[in-house]
Amino acid sequence: MHLKNKTADPMVAPIGNGGSVISKAFAASDYRAAPVCATEIAAAVVAARFRVSPCIARLVCELAQIGGVMA
Repeated sequence: MHLKNKTADPMVAPIGNGGSVISKAFAASDYRAAPVCATEIAAAVVAARFRVSPCIARLVCELAQIGGVMA
């Protein structure tokens, strides 16, 4: 029994600047995210830490006045 090991053929990719070229890239200005308020960030942290739903975490943060706007 003769077994032959053969490596896979190299993948062919367009080369530019030493690597593959991505032709459908987006500029940084295309990703404009809405600003997230501090209460939402605090609610996400509380929800992850205590394994509660985001709705309950948001309520806890509002009742404890966590992440509110500073006067």
